[in-house]
Amino acid sequence: MLGTVVSFIVALGVLVFVHELGHFLVAKRAGIRVERFSLGYPPKAIGFRWGETEYCISWIPFGGYVKVAGMADVGTEASTGAPWEFPSKPAWVRMAVVAAGPAMNFAFAFAAMVFLFRAYGIDTSPTTTVEPAEKSLAAEVGFQRGDRILSIDGRRVSDAYELSRALEAAARQGATVQVQRGDEEFALHLPPTAADSGYGLRLLRPAAVGHVVPSMPAARLGLQSGDLIVAVAGQQVTSWAEMSAHIRRHPDEEIELAWLRGEQRLSATIKPIAVTDGGRTIGQIGIGPMVVQHRVGMGQALALSLDGLYGSTSVIIDFLGELVRGHRSPEELGGPLRIAQMAGETAEQGVQSFVGFLAMLSVNLAIVNLLPVPVLDGGQLLLLALEAIRRQPLSVRQREIAQKIGLAILLFIMLLVTFNDLQQMVFHRVKELLR
Repeated sequence: MLGTVVSFIVALGVLVFVHELGHFLVAKRAGIRVERFSLGYPPKAIGFRWGETEYCISWIPFGGYVKVAGMADVGTEASTGAPWEFPSKPAWVRMAVVAAGPAMNFAFAFAAMVFLFRAYGIDTSPTTTVEPAEKSLAAEVGFQRGDRILSIDGRRVSDAYELSRALEAAARQGATVQVQRGDEEFALHLPPTAADSGYGLRLLRPAAVGHVVPSMPAARLGLQSGDLIVAVAGQQVTSWAEMSAHIRRHPDEEIELAWLRGEQRLSATIKPIAVTDGGRTIGQIGIGPMVVQHRVGMGQALALSLDGLYGSTSVIIDFLGELVRGHRSPEELGGPLRIAQMAGETAEQGVQSFVGFLAMLSVNLAIVNLLPVPVLDGGQLLLLALEAIRRQPLSVRQREIAQKIGLAILLFIMLLVTFNDLQQMVFHRVKELLR
């Protein structure tokens, strides 16, 4: 519990600091006087003054703020018209100051991804064993389930990442593939293809345990990294996908699990916990697949980080769009308790997992802050855009009404996500105890 709390405070502190630093730096650059830089919300715990700015840490840890001249902590404040005040600056300058917070969160996420790719490489599967999709081009040229690809056009492939890159190149110009099937080795020819699905080759990842999440059913059972799961609920499994699919079908049900540890076969009953995924309840036992790190250079790390940032942003925006259209359930939204839980879990797994979690959380924070809710950065940008269109600022009364509406929306969202957290993490377990 202590580790979870500390990890949560560190994660939130880092991301809030980065966000507010964006506002601070652009405001300073624009010649706006910054009166206070606070991590956390009042009342103030500790602080000091340096120049015109008071730097402080406040007691309520869920956020932070930069107080600029001409704006009040709460409500509105009449500007004196001094040139260093926020309202005295052109609308585009004020928009830049407001947008700088989310921009810094995106920049932090990108920098974190570059660090991870350079320091640890790419997490990939150590296997090159494949299966062809039914009626795919790969099946037509002779691939079968369980074939292991050794090389493509004479270049050896040792992991799933090298295999995917080689197949992408083969799709453009064709390639000769050296394949191992049992004790036999032979060559197959892949022609060029423009199909979106490529050749229809799927990786056949073994059901080998890579890491075990602390406090989850697998950890309590005693599963270890390197264990090979061979049966779930009486069904033999030969791949990670098969194993995972069987476990997902049994939330809150006791099932038999069999695995190999070296030459020894072990078995025991396990009860997957119930979690919500895409509006469905599935079972999880808390294990991850076996992975290896594939090292990359700086140029590739930058390209992969851009792809990762774009992909993460797209996933979150798509989810919010589906949520608005009613295609996803609000129960999928997580709040501070779930964030704290994930912070603790990733911190226990090491620096790589924790920094990756910070990158994802930073993207989430940036997008949430850009929502058109008046008290958030996105709402402020919307009001400033309206001011630019109307060529005059909103009245004090209009701004106060917008702020009250925004606070009400924000409070509702906070209550909703906190209730979801309690439902998933507390109420669910209380029900189990009462059974």
